[in-house]
Amino acid sequence: MEALSFCGPLSKFILLSERNTPGVRLRSSRLVIQALPPGPTPDEVADYARAQAQYRSGLASGDGDLVIKATDTFSLIAQEVLSRQDPRLFDAQVVCERYLVEGPHDPGDMRTTYQPQFGQGCRRIDWRYDQATIAIRRDLEARIAAADRATIAQAEAGYP
Repeated sequence: MEALSFCGPLSKFILLSERNTPGVRLRSSRLVIQALPPGPTPDEVADYARAQAQYRSGLASGDGDLVIKATDTFSLIAQEVLSRQDPRLFDAQVVCERYLVEGPHDPGDMRTTYQPQFGQGCRRIDWRYDQATIAIRRDLEARIAAADRATIAQAEAGYP
């Protein structure tokens, strides 16, 4: 197997496969990459809806592992969407995560603690990142609720 060389940061290198990567199609022997829209893909909306069902099921059954898995899915999908919507904010958050400070801090203060030279800037990035992912989650939840309402309306249409 031949070694790969990278030009630029590894975070910018993405290995794509036609089978499981939206926006990628193989034409003859050439790989054609189509840009994804900035919002969630249909697969991401469906995955988020499945995670919602898992979350509710986990809460009802007391299965904490299922709740954690669903919560992780919520976060990962929001991160993926944000990485397309606002790549600069996403990259800045990744950089700030490198400068987190471990150790005790004031238990009443829930803010994330960063190394002093990055503190103020990274706290602002952290706040913007949280607000953006919250908005993405709300958008996903609204899309799912609208689709659910449409499904119910279609089923009701045939009955008096």
